[in-house]
Amino acid sequence: MPPELAPSMIDEYPILFVAASFAQGRTVARGAHELRVKESDRIATMRTALEAAGVRTEEYEDGLTIQGSGGDPLPGNAQVASKLDHRIAMSMTVAGLGAAQPITIDDVGPVATSYPDFFQTLEALGQ
Repeated sequence: MPPELAPSMIDEYPILFVAASFAQGRTVARGAHELRVKESDRIATMRTALEAAGVRTEEYEDGLTIQGSGGDPLPGNAQVASKLDHRIAMSMTVAGLGAAQPITIDDVGPVATSYPDFFQTLEALGQ
């Protein structure tokens, strides 16, 4: 991900990190310093959550490198702290859809902040 794109998509980075977890090869996302000062430190929180789910990552001050599974399910079997961040909770819920074992999120209540119908939408999509 080119660093110059970071300002225009800063809120999309958590779900981008999840997508990168399923991609082929390595994804390097840099230039996202602002993620450190959102609802949570989204770089550190996503690194911790993804690693708990079995994803290899490398953390930088301004982003992450993520080794993708090549389309294979994530191992899962993880307990994830959302840090009361709606985007972390939603992103890791989506990660759980592609995990071999459950990914449990401590608090999904903050999802109502930005997408109150998120779980109903997932259910309607067949999940």
